[in-house]
Amino acid sequence: MKRSYNILSFIKQVLLADIRQLTRSAVLPVLTCLFFTAAAIALLYGRSVSLSQRATLDSLQADYRHQYAKLYAQLAADTSTPKGKADHTAATYPAVVDFRLHRSVYHQPGILSLLSIGMSDIASYYYPVSVRSGYAPAEEKINNPEQLLSGNFDAAFLFIYLLPLFAICLSYDLLSQEKEQGTLPLLLVQHGSLTRILLIRLLLRYFILVAGIIVVSIAGILIAPADGHSTWRELPAWLGVCGAYTACWMSLIWFILSWNAPATVNLISMLASWLLLLIVIPAAFRFIANQSYTDQTAANASLQRAIAWETWELPQKQLLDSFYAAYPQYRNEHAYDTGGAGGRRAMAYYELTDRRMQRVTDAQATAQQDNMQAVIASYRYNPAVYAQALLNSIARTDAADYDLFRKQTEKFRDKWKHFFYRLHFNDQLFTAATYKALPDYTPVYDRRRPAQWRRGIIYLLLLGMGWLSAGMIVLKFKSLK
Repeated sequence: MKRSYNILSFIKQVLLADIRQLTRSAVLPVLTCLFFTAAAIALLYGRSVSLSQRATLDSLQADYRHQYAKLYAQLAADTSTPKGKADHTAATYPAVVDFRLHRSVYHQPGILSLLSIGMSDIASYYYPVSVRSGYAPAEEKINNPEQLLSGNFDAAFLFIYLLPLFAICLSYDLLSQEKEQGTLPLLLVQHGSLTRILLIRLLLRYFILVAGIIVVSIAGILIAPADGHSTWRELPAWLGVCGAYTACWMSLIWFILSWNAPATVNLISMLASWLLLLIVIPAAFRFIANQSYTDQTAANASLQRAIAWETWELPQKQLLDSFYAAYPQYRNEHAYDTGGAGGRRAMAYYELTDRRMQRVTDAQATAQQDNMQAVIASYRYNPAVYAQALLNSIARTDAADYDLFRKQTEKFRDKWKHFFYRLHFNDQLFTAATYKALPDYTPVYDRRRPAQWRRGIIYLLLLGMGWLSAGMIVLKFKSLK
């Protein structure tokens, strides 16, 4: 009991002395002002991106509801008048309905997307869906070239890149200052173990940084645009990644401090570590990844036009035979009747064009997937990028999230196509019941992500423990001068 009291008293004395030193210095107040100023800018920028995307998605959904209501109302149009007859025809012909409904599927980022923009500002977060496909991107927009060069200044950037600099500024002279001022022997006489003193002082700085992370993260959630999918369940994972990443950096700082070098040497060593881990290593892996990646968007769009023209020239029977070979369930007694409202030839043309183009894109997708797996495998050597990827994943703005969204879009489009195929190949028209049976899209997210987040947190903590253990060994065998 007495030993526990002595330890608590020792910790209290070291903390009080360190707090007094921090408050008397201008470093902590200045860094605090810089941190929260940068955080305010990052949150406001993230909110503007989220609001812009939310407005786009709301517009798409409102346009679909408007077109749906308009076409549904035209089912009851007066067919005795030319306009009423045209309206009724438009509302019942499957090809017209598919064209006019402007169905779009969308990827709904998480509530933390305001804190980690990730790929959300450049990746396609919605796709138009119809029987006829097109390789052109869902959205073409003019990008700010300065933003493309510098990237986004969001809270994740603040935590990954700037927070280690704040930790360095608070800690680089933690031991050398006492030694240079001649107070280190006095501290050792009063408090004993140097390892305990250094550990307690670093923990104080760690908790100060974590407190800043918590405040900024909660503020980001509170100002996020409201939607029906917002929950707070991702917050513990977000704080876990940020806390583990900060602990990793504090452990590296501990290792550098354990060599008991002068303050200037510590500062240079820590800044060199920051440059290596956050600039040099990520740039090297990015260069390697870029060597094996080629943007095929323009080439694929051109190839699809050539395939479309070639397919259009095929004889009608050959085109339909190709379709029925893939989908025999649609062959019936009217299989080769291309008159009326059936649209068999058009459906077969769209399908064959898609399948021919799919052979090209499947090979490219396989190569891209291999490239992505190589990038993921490099995370063990690239903790800063790993932490960024984890934060993006928690916010649902990672490249893997948009790749999953693209695959889910393809599945939904198959469902949408076959819904219309059944109408076209059976000479059926739209009715009120058909409108109500139209396929609906529900966003799907990878359920394996929480396990990946936990593995990432464990990896960062183990990395930090490695630096911590190395620092303890150095402190044990390094003689103080």
